[in-house]
Amino acid sequence: MTEIHELSAAELRSAYRSRALSPVEVVESIFQRIDALEPSLHAFVTRTYDLAVAQAQEAERRWRSAEVGERSALLGVPVTVKDLVDVAGAPTTMGSRVTDHEPAPRDELFVEHLREAGAVLLGKTNTSEFGLAAQTVNRLGPPTVNPWNLERTAGGSSGGAAAACAAGYGPLHHGTDGGGSVRVPAAYCGVVGLKPTGRLIPRRERGAGMSQISTDGVLARTVADAALMLDVMAGSGERTHHTMNTSSEPANATIYERRYDLQGLRVASTTRLGWPTPCEPEIAERVGVAAEMLRDAGAEVFEATPEISDPNEVFPTLSAVGAAANYGSLCIGREDDLSDYTRGSLKRGRALTGIQVAEAYAGLDRLNRLMDAWFDQFDVLLTPTSAIAAHPHGARIEQIAGTSVSPWTISILYTPLANLIQAPAIAMPAGLDRDGLPISVQLMAREGNDATVIRCAAVLEAAELNDASPLAPV
Repeated sequence: MTEIHELSAAELRSAYRSRALSPVEVVESIFQRIDALEPSLHAFVTRTYDLAVAQAQEAERRWRSAEVGERSALLGVPVTVKDLVDVAGAPTTMGSRVTDHEPAPRDELFVEHLREAGAVLLGKTNTSEFGLAAQTVNRLGPPTVNPWNLERTAGGSSGGAAAACAAGYGPLHHGTDGGGSVRVPAAYCGVVGLKPTGRLIPRRERGAGMSQISTDGVLARTVADAALMLDVMAGSGERTHHTMNTSSEPANATIYERRYDLQGLRVASTTRLGWPTPCEPEIAERVGVAAEMLRDAGAEVFEATPEISDPNEVFPTLSAVGAAANYGSLCIGREDDLSDYTRGSLKRGRALTGIQVAEAYAGLDRLNRLMDAWFDQFDVLLTPTSAIAAHPHGARIEQIAGTSVSPWTISILYTPLANLIQAPAIAMPAGLDRDGLPISVQLMAREGNDATVIRCAAVLEAAELNDASPLAPV
């Protein structure tokens, strides 16, 4: 019999409707699982037990009273929020000792959408300090570990969300993605990681540098659940000018209407972009399998790669200037409380000149124009999500598949491109490697074409590209 922690959001809603389960029963069961596993995983910074129980009780009342309307898409469904974002009544630590740790006075806009849809908020998941590192480490406590192997990293900076998802801490999890921070942890932990079109999910304000290319995203164990949460978080777009006016179709609806029909879609498949992008052979093989599955669903599939310069010539500058501009003043005089990675990022950002920043933005403009022309030829770009599977904590990796790489970019060879061009991208689990660790492939489309990557992801899911369990064997 399926355990409560294994159920998807869709399955939970069905169980509530039939009264086979109640929201309170589900929340209590999931918190029991969290209590049992958290001493090992460290996926949470803050658990909001009292809030979750109160929300579950209200959801249970509404299900019994049949008060379930169009705006109740997540009624009684457990959700977590990454601890870079405000949830009213809970602290927003940002993984740092220098933040005030006082309860936030109000929700971020998309958190309001989650509440309005009836979601049950379990708590705030762990992040690297200010979301700057590619592993979920900070000085508040132990690092988040990978539920597939506790000696391996869960990735970053949304490693808490990915570990929670893979461990069965509810079906839906929020993350943020500035260069792969949703997709790489999803890849390492064997779950779905959806980074939508930039600014599709509303924020009240955005900072400088990397904040301009970062977006909120979703981690889930099924494509349908990820699409459902995206629809709720994005909302109507009427309350903020930060929401991009795109022509995207409702993401969840396309799953059921056209998920198996990819006729006319042109897919470019590659493991090598326009700069050195080596990947492990097992991962390259799964990209090839994914390409065949898309071809079987009617897509035209080509071996093709965009000939562009390395995004990591632009991305580190935006990351460093963002760190200095957004967090520098907060950290003055508190350097001893910061992680080594944060101190290094602030130092690099403060040393940048105006000319260097201007050159980075000029490079960003060139990249956008080149990729816009490339997407006139192809609808989807299929690549690995990460060139490697989850590595041991703190490992310094300087070679992948016999090719030298920068240790700074080992996990983000394929992911920053989507951020820089504001493109939707989704990480899809693609089985396990010889060490029993998850492998993942990535689908990317032109800005605004979120429905296209979701349709392709649904095809791969239905074709069982991932032949492993969606839950880690913790």
